[in-house]
Amino acid sequence: MSDFIRWTYENRLQISIDLAAGSVSGIANCLSSHPLDTVKVRMQMSDDGVLSTLKKILQNEGTKGFYKGMSFPILSIPITNAIVFSVYEFWKSFFIGNSNKQLTYSQTAFCGSIAGSSAAFFSCPIELTKCKLQMQSTEKIYKNPIDCIQQIYQKEGFKSLFRGMCATQQREILGYSAQFAVYELIKDLLCTLSQKAEPSTANLLISGGLAGVSCWTIGYPQDTIKTILQCQKPSDQAIYKVRFYDGGFLDCLRKKIISEGIGSIWKGYSVCILRSFYANAIGFYAYELARENLTSFYQLY
Repeated sequence: MSDFIRWTYENRLQISIDLAAGSVSGIANCLSSHPLDTVKVRMQMSDDGVLSTLKKILQNEGTKGFYKGMSFPILSIPITNAIVFSVYEFWKSFFIGNSNKQLTYSQTAFCGSIAGSSAAFFSCPIELTKCKLQMQSTEKIYKNPIDCIQQIYQKEGFKSLFRGMCATQQREILGYSAQFAVYELIKDLLCTLSQKAEPSTANLLISGGLAGVSCWTIGYPQDTIKTILQCQKPSDQAIYKVRFYDGGFLDCLRKKIISEGIGSIWKGYSVCILRSFYANAIGFYAYELARENLTSFYQLY
């Protein structure tokens, strides 16, 4: 613990840069990805395809329907991303210290998994609120994110705010380990092919996009089960056996596959992959750009 406190104090400037750059990345990611995220959530909770989902949202709710539940993520996702990138950078320093050595890809995956697990505790209640608001079409139960949290807390208790935590942890640990490892792998590969020491803008965008695709591919089934568990009504909770170690994840997964087939846990995947490529390309590029500029600014002043 004392080593961690000492490291934090000695690296407080770099930590503040990582937190700020992570926040910029989170805002960029959220603004670019939320409309298709709404489509994904609706598809996970219905039998509709991409076009029919888009048509229903436009007909019943207009274009603003794509941005339902966005206010809470836009305020909180910067914090989540700041946690992810700062924890990732901390664990990088655990392996290499202040040297210029590169992590192995397995070490990168490990750092990503710890970063993802740390973020899950913060992102789970945010995702719960976001999904509840995104699922409101004609019937409006919740006025805003705060009202949503208050109603869940009053009706179901504090622990219900963390419904789907097991699925969220699985998604974040697997997803972020793949995301950071693939990002570094593709970035290095493109630098080697172009024979350049530093990655270009195109390199960063491609690496970030493919990192996002890998993240959501490995974590998508868990995301589907998380959405089902979080969007179910209190009266539906008896459908799934909620055990202390999985929060209903295994029972929900089993019943979903038995009743609808293996393909049911991949509903909305096509929309998600499209969203994950461009949103993560923008997110990673924003992080690298912000980190570079903030470092230069602090060195100047």
